[in-house]
Amino acid sequence: MTGPERRNASLEHWVRFSGAAYETVASEVIKVARARGYQHVRPDRSRVRRWIIKGEHPRDPVPELLAEALTRLCHLARPLTLADIGLRGTLAIGLTASWKANAVVAAIIDTVRSDTLTDDSAPPTVPLLTGSQLIGAVQPWLHLPDEPLPNPIRPGRIGKNDVKAIEAATDAFRALDSTHGGGLSRRAVIGQLHDVTLLAANGCSSDDVGHALFVAIADLASVAGWMTHDVGRHAEAQHYFLLGLQAAKQAGPAGAGIAGHLLNCRSRQANHVGRAEDALELVQAAQYGTRKVPPGRLRAFLCTLEARCHAVLGHLPESVRAIGTADDALAADLGEPVPAYAAWFEDAEYKVTAGVCESIAATHDPHHAARAIELIEAGTAQRPAERVRSRAFDHIALARAQVQAGQLEAADHTTVTALDLLGRVISTRVTDRLYELDTELAAVRARTATETRERIRVATGP
Repeated sequence: MTGPERRNASLEHWVRFSGAAYETVASEVIKVARARGYQHVRPDRSRVRRWIIKGEHPRDPVPELLAEALTRLCHLARPLTLADIGLRGTLAIGLTASWKANAVVAAIIDTVRSDTLTDDSAPPTVPLLTGSQLIGAVQPWLHLPDEPLPNPIRPGRIGKNDVKAIEAATDAFRALDSTHGGGLSRRAVIGQLHDVTLLAANGCSSDDVGHALFVAIADLASVAGWMTHDVGRHAEAQHYFLLGLQAAKQAGPAGAGIAGHLLNCRSRQANHVGRAEDALELVQAAQYGTRKVPPGRLRAFLCTLEARCHAVLGHLPESVRAIGTADDALAADLGEPVPAYAAWFEDAEYKVTAGVCESIAATHDPHHAARAIELIEAGTAQRPAERVRSRAFDHIALARAQVQAGQLEAADHTTVTALDLLGRVISTRVTDRLYELDTELAAVRARTATETRERIRVATGP
């Protein structure tokens, strides 16, 4: 619930979008109320102002009436939801009921419909969870017992070939994301997530297919979340990752791997927004939840992520230990087929991530910079050409390590390559990393560093 003295930015956005004055909004609410038979609902201009400025939460049925009124005033094709206007109330995540299959399906459909309607300039409709709230939201995945799939609302025939087609579409979207960034295809992915989730409501032909379908939904949610994270809408991205985790839970043991990947995504996101403690707890939860998964890429990429979290927190011995555990996991790989969601973790990714850990360690001990450069260069040389965004990250990481080692001419050359790659993707995250490089260069008193900073400013804008 929106508390007192807390501005309702979502409601403010839609009122501004409508172009209507507060008095007009109040009048429209009264019209909707009269049409529905609510004679006692009579808000005025000052009441609307308090809903926005002070964050007052009107009593039922006013929130529903207000959503309908604003839908009319904004001339929208789809109705605004309570979440859109910031009046949904307390977000019921982490509760047992929200992890039931029917509730998961309904939540995904509601989220996607709201997202489709909302433009990217609108305030987030869900909070960005941190600390105990964030960790508590994922705990049911670890502790709730598995349950049988529910009966379909409208029984239909869904077979293995249908699931394979969904997986192929998800793989295509994942490739587009890697090559062009999340900004290009995000809307298409959430539309696909909506339609695929409807299949879970319409039925399946067997439990095996039903479980596979929920794994496919979870994987698609991970791509939607990652693209949303990539365009800088972090609260909504986090919510997609949680919905994917809830979908993975419906798949029983078959969903453990994709659930581990979703927590990997949430952990990497937490690192990106400066919440290293949260990131470490998330990756450790993923490791516990996937402890029965055979050794291989999933365990290895979780260990390298743990190493990065430890490095950020200054836990250098723990970081080294985690990299060693990743080595062991890769050495023990049984050679089984790799799921698409884990295929991104190849030798190039491993080496670059290990190099980034060394670069982070160099902020505590400069002697690590040379090893960081060695590892990142080795990984960058192996990175597939189509992984454009990853290559941009690689070169930014390499430039940062070169700055740490005092190799300013090399860092300038590497930054030029990174900026060229930036021009080929739509990714807020790449720009964020360039800003971090710019901040590090600001501490260096040298003409070359100044020139490199000017290149970054020209490429990223004011």
